[in-house]
Amino acid sequence: IDPPQLVTAMVGDDVVLPCLLDPPADAVSMTMEWGRADMKPRFVLVWHDGKELLTGQNEAFKGRTSLSISGLKRGDVSLKLSSVKVSDSGTYRCYLQKPNQEHLVQLLVGAASSPAISLAGLHLTSSAVLLHCESRGWYPEPELLWLDAEGKLLSAGPPETLRGPDDLYSVSRSVTVEKRHRNSFTCRVQQRNINQTRETLITVPAILRVSVASSLKPNVAQLLVATVGEDTVLPCHLEPAVDASGLTVEWARPDLQPRYVLLRRDRVRLRHEENPSYVGRTSLATNNLRCGDVSMKLSRVKLTDARTYKCFVPDSGPESVVRLTAGSVSSPNVVISKVGSAVLLHCESRGWYPEPELLWLDAEGKLLSAGPPETLRGPDDLYSVSRSVTVEKRHRNSFTCRV
Repeated sequence: IDPPQLVTAMVGDDVVLPCLLDPPADAVSMTMEWGRADMKPRFVLVWHDGKELLTGQNEAFKGRTSLSISGLKRGDVSLKLSSVKVSDSGTYRCYLQKPNQEHLVQLLVGAASSPAISLAGLHLTSSAVLLHCESRGWYPEPELLWLDAEGKLLSAGPPETLRGPDDLYSVSRSVTVEKRHRNSFTCRVQQRNINQTRETLITVPAILRVSVASSLKPNVAQLLVATVGEDTVLPCHLEPAVDASGLTVEWARPDLQPRYVLLRRDRVRLRHEENPSYVGRTSLATNNLRCGDVSMKLSRVKLTDARTYKCFVPDSGPESVVRLTAGSVSSPNVVISKVGSAVLLHCESRGWYPEPELLWLDAEGKLLSAGPPETLRGPDDLYSVSRSVTVEKRHRNSFTCRV
């Protein structure tokens, strides 16, 4: 038996676990099973006499597995697994009784989210600024790096990683930087096993005005990048960190009418004055208000949320500006077909924003000469991209579709 073929997917995606008869033959009337030895019952899908047998199927996979009838006729017994979860990660066995063939697939299901950067501290007697970056909802455990404007690694504090009851990881890390003219710094969170990277950039201006009285932390226009459907935090802090529990807090979008996305006065949310498109999606952390943290949590981010936001606490200095960019990503699916002695690989990925780029790479990470990409934009403004490449069959060759 060959080593398991690695397939990666992101939480919520649909994924295809490949399994092909060699030589190709009509498998519609064959008996076959997909299983996981570490589960009881082990059956993920059983096919017999031209139909799927639901008796004995593991409850965790009910309604989420399927085979392609047209694929079966060509000897393609690949399994489609829908709405994948972290718990779906494991080794799957594709087995056909006649002919006696078996194939192993290792599925790794990942989760990723965009990091949020906050201006965590300012040294009044020097030109140093403390930046804090945090990202939640990762699997497997990610790595967090700070980089300067040239992409070089910064010497940062130790990372803090927590694993929640949902098995997802949160990671955070702070770095102290010197203020220079139009300095920009990037917080990068990455997980190489699932080939996922998320970045957020912050620009620290050369001049930061800070008054002795309580004021908003300097008017640093911060850029946040969030993924559609995720939650994100738009940072805003008082300096010095005074109790903001009883203060008026305004979060607004100047391009909207009404412009408020969150309004709090006299310790009460004035929801009737807030824009209806943000109902139930914005909140403040009450415990953090006592520390001067008036950052706003925005839940279930949409493409239409990508705008400029202003945080304002009356009588506490200038407003703070946050620019939010929203994106959408999806893992690609690869379909394999034979063309003579060669193999045609077709890769497709749907649900991206902005428009993505699709590349084919060989086992050494070198670009392959592939066909022209096809890109479509749907009525939801999301992009689908696909591209094919023809490769020669070699022993245990591996190819990567990167979007």
